[in-house]
Formats: sequence, structure tokens, C-alpha cells
Amino acid sequence: MTARPFTSRLLHLDNFVQGTPREAIETLRRDHRVVWQEDDYAAGGHWLVLHKADIDAVLRDPATFSSSFGPLLEDFPEELLALQRQAMTFLDPPEHRSRRALVDYAFRPAALEARRDMMQAKVSAIIDNIIDRGSCEFVSDVAMHLPVHVMFTLLGVPDDDYAYLVPAINAVTLANDPDYAGSREEGWAASAQMVAWAAAFAGKRREQPGNDMTSELLAAEIDGRKLNDQEYGVIFQGLMIGGTETTRNTLSWLIHELIRHPQQLALLRSNPALIPSAVEEILRYRNTVVYTRRTAMRDVELAGQRIARGSKVVCLLASVNRDPALFDNPDRFDITRDPAQTRRAMRTFGFGVHVCPGQHQARLNLDMMTREILSRMGDLRLLEAPTHFRSNFMDGFKRMPLGFSKLG
Repeated sequence: MTARPFTSRLLHLDNFVQGTPREAIETLRRDHRVVWQEDDYAAGGHWLVLHKADIDAVLRDPATFSSSFGPLLEDFPEELLALQRQAMTFLDPPEHRSRRALVDYAFRPAALEARRDMMQAKVSAIIDNIIDRGSCEFVSDVAMHLPVHVMFTLLGVPDDDYAYLVPAINAVTLANDPDYAGSREEGWAASAQMVAWAAAFAGKRREQPGNDMTSELLAAEIDGRKLNDQEYGVIFQGLMIGGTETTRNTLSWLIHELIRHPQQLALLRSNPALIPSAVEEILRYRNTVVYTRRTAMRDVELAGQRIARGSKVVCLLASVNRDPALFDNPDRFDITRDPAQTRRAMRTFGFGVHVCPGQHQARLNLDMMTREILSRMGDLRLLEAPTHFRSNFMDGFKRMPLGFSKLG
């Protein structure tokens, strides 16, 4: 008999040493729709929501299940929470709509197409930089560069600021990993520092505006007034983190899974038309955001459970993406799945008012990088086992040494 996985404290960090604990999630989803769990590293306990219909019910009802306390299991310090409540991620309608309208235009199809040439030049340069070496540390040498470059170009950030902003992003998003921050408290401090850096950048941009999103955000008005520098700083932080993490982590996972599944890799090389399907499949199979939190604003019943006002409600996005009720053989990595059906059923980018505004940019990043890698890099192989983040919120690698040969 196979031992049942430990599930009574699913989100304990020790359960994520090797990434998302899929077997434990499967057990919980089979036995529960919504379940209360105690936790001993964040204050109090939380409700885990495991099924798509119930997750959708939470995410489409921000009046009952608010984003105003943030997306993380941990509670933000009051001072930082007050600052972050200027960000889209922390706002509920109607305030959320006006902030989101400021950035949605940058991710429309016409805007994506307009920057394709810029992106292709960067994609080529990334591979040019490593192709003659025969090996690389894939996460830092390849996966991180395109999304950072795209966001820098959009926001008008000089390339010289890479050395500050990339470690800052890591410290904020991966504060539970000692390689990036000493504690969650250090992560909070890094968040405040990043907002302050961006506010100072806004001040400089006001004096010397350019043809970029920063200048447009600073000139725009919301309800008859312009953003102040700090408000811009909070928006900047959200855009930089959201615009880099999905591509960095998902591209690494895609190469990892193609190496683990050589028949799928051979199929993709022989038929590059399957690349969009492969992108959707890796977004489903290895979704990098494990969960998103909401907070109950009133006593409410959900899936037969009475949830008290003030309770943390944790939507387990990773559960949806491996649900056998939604996907045939969900634990099989299969790039021939119908991408449209996969996109409809998965919840990688969330749902409802807070669905990720940059999801199509992420898909384009992944598509273009995958095409370049497959056309120029052969004999892909792991030189050692990848090293996972220490995180229960983001699932990805901090190191993935890769060997390859030069094609052509």
C-alpha cells in the first residue's frame, strides 16, 4: 500500500523543497472541496479551496473575498500594507478598474505585435551570448533576460539598473529562500525599498519624459488627478514582478520537461507549429504561481463550509491544473493537447477581475524564446539536477545548469 502524502499543513515550506507537492494536492482535492488547515509559520490558519468552480466563485466575488490584504498567506506589516494598497493586486473594484485601465493598453494584441522586432533582437542576443560556450546556467543566463528587457523597454528603465532590480525582485518574491533574503521581514523591507527606488525614478522621468509607459502613467489622470511618485512606484513594482516571474520560471520548466520527455522534444523540433500548444501545456503542467489568497469580508458559506469574516481563503491554482475532471491524464506532459481547451480550463493566470493583464505578453515571451532555443541549440541536457526555490508561492528553479551543442 502506498503511504498517503502528508496533507494536514500543505503550505508548510518544508513540503515544497522539491517544488509543488502534486500528490498531496491530489489527495486533498479528492477528499475535499474546501478544507481548514492550521499553519505554524504564518499567523493563524486558512481555508484551502481546491476545485475550479469554487475557486472561480471566490475570484469573481471581490466584494465578499477581498484582495485588500494581499495575495500571500503571510500578513503584510501594517505600514507596508498601506503602501501596497495602492497597487492593482491589492485593490478591489471600483478602484481596481481605474488603475488597471492605465496598463491594459500595453498588453493588447497590436501593442504586442509592435514590439515583436525589439523582442526578436533581444532573443537572438541572449542566445548569441551563450551559444559558443556549450553550457550555461539557464535561469540567470537565458530565462531571466527577455522578460526583464521587455519590461525595461516598456517602462524606460536603463539596462544599467538590471544589477539592482533583478536581485530586488528575487528578494521580494522569494523572501523565504535564504539565498535571496534572510527572512520574510527582509523581503518586506526589500519591497519598500523597491517602491522607493521606483518613486525616485518617477521623479527623474517627470523632469525628462520619454516615449515609454512610465511617462504615460505619470501624465495620466485618475478621477481628475495624476499619480504621485509613490503611487507610480507601487505600480512599477507590480509590473516588474508580474512581468518577469512567469516567463523566467515557466521557460525553465519547459526546457526541463522537454529534456525529461525526449519524445515530446523530438516532436516539437520536427513540428514547430506545436510551440503554442507546448507553451499552454507547460503553463498548465508546471504553473509557477501555486496559490492566491483572498480575505473574507463577511461571514459566508462556500462549498458547504461556514467561513468567518476575516478568514484567509487560499485558492490553490495548482489543484485546478492537474484536476482529472478537467484534463485527461492530467499528470502526463503532452504538448499535443488542444491549447484552446487547456487555456479555458487552467487557472495559471488567475480568474476574475485580477486575471493577469500580462498573460499574452508572457505567452509571446515563451513562444519566441522556445523557437530560438530549438532552432539554435541541440543536444539539450541537464548537467546537474536543478535547484528549486524555497517557496510555497512560486514554483521554479534558482539554478539549472544546461549543456547543449550549437546547431547550424
